[in-house]
Amino acid sequence: MQHRNHRIVLARPLSGVPLAEDFRMQEAPIPEPGPGELLVRHVYLSLDPYQRSAIAGRHMGGRQPLGAGGMPMAETVGQVLRSRNPAYREGDYVRHFGGWQEYALSSGEHTEVLAKNRAPLSTWLGVLGMPGLTAWASMVELADVQPGQVVLVSAALGPVGSMVGQIAMQRGAVAVGIAGSDEKCAFVRELGFSACINYRSADFLGTLAAALPGGADIYHDNVGGQMLADAFTVLKNYGTVILCGLMERYNDPSRSKPLDLALPIVRRAVMKGLVVMDFEDRRAQFADFVAPRIADGRIRYREDRAIGIDATGAHFARLMRGENLGKSIVVLGDEPSFPSAPLQARYSTEKPRLKALLRGT
Repeated sequence: MQHRNHRIVLARPLSGVPLAEDFRMQEAPIPEPGPGELLVRHVYLSLDPYQRSAIAGRHMGGRQPLGAGGMPMAETVGQVLRSRNPAYREGDYVRHFGGWQEYALSSGEHTEVLAKNRAPLSTWLGVLGMPGLTAWASMVELADVQPGQVVLVSAALGPVGSMVGQIAMQRGAVAVGIAGSDEKCAFVRELGFSACINYRSADFLGTLAAALPGGADIYHDNVGGQMLADAFTVLKNYGTVILCGLMERYNDPSRSKPLDLALPIVRRAVMKGLVVMDFEDRRAQFADFVAPRIADGRIRYREDRAIGIDATGAHFARLMRGENLGKSIVVLGDEPSFPSAPLQARYSTEKPRLKALLRGT
């Protein structure tokens, strides 16, 4: 084991879309666990759009904005190196909020031991993690999607959107996606979506209407703003809208377009807000549904990977520019072997010194 912990902190307060130079690496001793604590060596670090809002102090919980020197929080997956908590053994793989760093202490609260032989370890941050549970809550708990219904999904290649569509299809519905490039749409269609529309195309609204001649029964919104307004043009009367994400406003809320409330009124829409923490007690049921479907290829995913803690800031900036191709993950350590899931694709900023970096030499 290396003798120092490396963490990523803000070099300056964020303004607008993050840049790689907004972040810097900081070195500190690896902490020692006290009574009831455990030390976790991180293997994967999750990057998610909501983290931009959290850094700005706008996310749920009312925390203050992070200033220079502050470390963003994030879910991580890692291995327990030392434990002074009887509920966790050395060698266990766990998921917890470890932050943008290589090592972290946990009190055991909000820390879950993972069944690493059930699915690839990285999926516990993606299709088996918070994004997957969000999609499950949307389609199963809130929308109760039924066979034959049509589901429209924005940010359809993202970890939430791609799972919304796949869960809907597993329940017999038809999924139509919206994404930000032809490349993204090509992979969305590979997942089984009946169509995917590039919202940057010249005639987005016309193409969207052509893809949904009978309208959408359900719209899952990850974006807000103009995208949400556009979705009402194809929503059926009495259709359901699941309000999940606010990608349009994470970088700069002042540029977000307010919703014209005449739109949902005209459509007689049912609108439901989704906060994933409300569904924590469904995790086991959700995992029982998803894990075997990952193993046999019925649920597929794509990961957008960077290698090494020093790549975290640039990879987050890439995510917040909308350039990610799937779930954004930073690889920080050796990965336990597991058969690759079908259509699992990876983008990587791999470096020549990768093996030495991952082994801490």
